[in-house]
Amino acid sequence: MRIQREEASDEGVINISSLLDVMFILVIFFLATATFDKQETDQAVQLPQSSIAPSTMSAKSKTITINVHADGTYLVNNPILDRLTTMELEGMRQDFKTVLEDNPDVKALVRGDRKAFHGDVAAAVTLLREVGFLEANIGYDYKATESTVAQK
Repeated sequence: MRIQREEASDEGVINISSLLDVMFILVIFFLATATFDKQETDQAVQLPQSSIAPSTMSAKSKTITINVHADGTYLVNNPILDRLTTMELEGMRQDFKTVLEDNPDVKALVRGDRKAFHGDVAAAVTLLREVGFLEANIGYDYKATESTVAQK
């Protein structure tokens, strides 16, 4: 005896190929139009090393970075004014006063090259204090020593 089967219906099947096409196009669109917030780190600056772990700076606050080169020049990354330029101390003073009027909680990071003169780095930190920065940090490379690894 022959058993009759019901023919398969297409009612329960969802074709997602067109949905996947749209999703891939949206992903590509968002990746192409996204602006990635990056902190400028001048690769030419060789930071001194320390075995003390650096404190983490909050990612929510914008940080002004001052790179002090071995020849005494200052490369300033100011994300608030959207500017990356080589500046003199007096130019920095004017810019930082303008920034602090609108953003009193902004932070600063001074990254001195290990071959830069201490006086150049100290001049940048002094300028930040005179202008009114509440928090200014000095950047260095963290290198764990055997004693710091053994303590953990």
